[in-house]
Amino acid sequence: MRKRLLGFAAGVLALGLGPMLEAQAQHPPLTVTAIRSWSSPTGTRIVIDFSAVTAYVAPDSGVSRKLLVTVPGEPVARAAAVAPTLLVRDGVIDSVVAVTGVDGARFHVWLADSNKFRVFALPAEEDKPYRLVFDVVKRGAVAAEAKRLEGIAQRKGTERTRLVAVDAGHGGVDTGARGPRGVLEKHVCLGVARALIEELNQIKGVRGVLVRDGDYFIPLRDRYRAAEKMKADVFVSIHANSSRRRGSGNGTEVFFLSQRGASDQADDDLADLENAADKVGGVPEQSEDDLVGIIYDVKRNSALRLSQLLAEKVLDEISAGSRLASRGVKQAGFVVLKSVEFPSVLVETAFINNPTEARLLNSKEFQRKMAKQVAQGVKAYFDQARIGLAEPAAGTATP
Repeated sequence: MRKRLLGFAAGVLALGLGPMLEAQAQHPPLTVTAIRSWSSPTGTRIVIDFSAVTAYVAPDSGVSRKLLVTVPGEPVARAAAVAPTLLVRDGVIDSVVAVTGVDGARFHVWLADSNKFRVFALPAEEDKPYRLVFDVVKRGAVAAEAKRLEGIAQRKGTERTRLVAVDAGHGGVDTGARGPRGVLEKHVCLGVARALIEELNQIKGVRGVLVRDGDYFIPLRDRYRAAEKMKADVFVSIHANSSRRRGSGNGTEVFFLSQRGASDQADDDLADLENAADKVGGVPEQSEDDLVGIIYDVKRNSALRLSQLLAEKVLDEISAGSRLASRGVKQAGFVVLKSVEFPSVLVETAFINNPTEARLLNSKEFQRKMAKQVAQGVKAYFDQARIGLAEPAAGTATP
């Protein structure tokens, strides 16, 4: 037996296969580590995670009832936790079938109907692997969403209420910051946002509406554009802070837009981190329209002035009713705050990387308490700005 093994080894060396086998041992095959889906009101996103960069073959976009993406020319494995078939069945995508082997991989995406699609890759980041993304648009969804937003605006006029658009930060493939024990910013934001809607709807003459009401991705500009279409009076974006230093950072801070840069370098870094949501979600970079900036100078100045007042009132209420440290009202260039149609603020509720504050953020009780304080701040803003809160019109339902 020993002679046979020695003979095999000698043969491997003679054929020059030693370096190849050694390379394969050092570099395991490309592996599919996850296949996930998110459904939104306008479509469905499929994300396939890989252990390394891959050269895939697929159409960039088009209209079809099925998609085929291949990874040819190299072995592809599938992690034990990844099933070969992902059943979606949300009316947009039926299923995804992954076939992997020594000669490559094939991913079959079966759609419920012929719909528009887009395929693209996202590079690996600090806490995210290389990803292949399939975006499929739900037929008629864009028109349905426009009609929904128009209906909200019409209801606002009928009820004579002040409308507060509440934006739960991140969502879907964009998880936001991560805390201890798997606490994700996107889930915390949605929890606080939903509680905030309940609190706002307790205030006579005020109605709250969620911009994101589920675990799906929305580009930053689409968030404030949705608020514009529903004729919002105020825009509040909910987030959780995070420090680059593990376990450090504490307290609450409220931001409004800065046209000239952030209050300090740390705030500038935070804005860059939050603005990177579009990059995570695969949204192409957009340039600013200087002409629009000139036309709306007066409107922007008014919105910034009112945004500062709103930020101050919200932080006052949070500080008065919370044991968390107040980090102050600050300015930074958050993309999501760039509308000139209404005052906008971004609330960094607490530090999700701080174990103590992460436990709070994950608590329903804390989420409700934070929501109540923000709602009181919005009410104080309306009072201070002398913006009347009319009683709902006769015959209309209270939300």
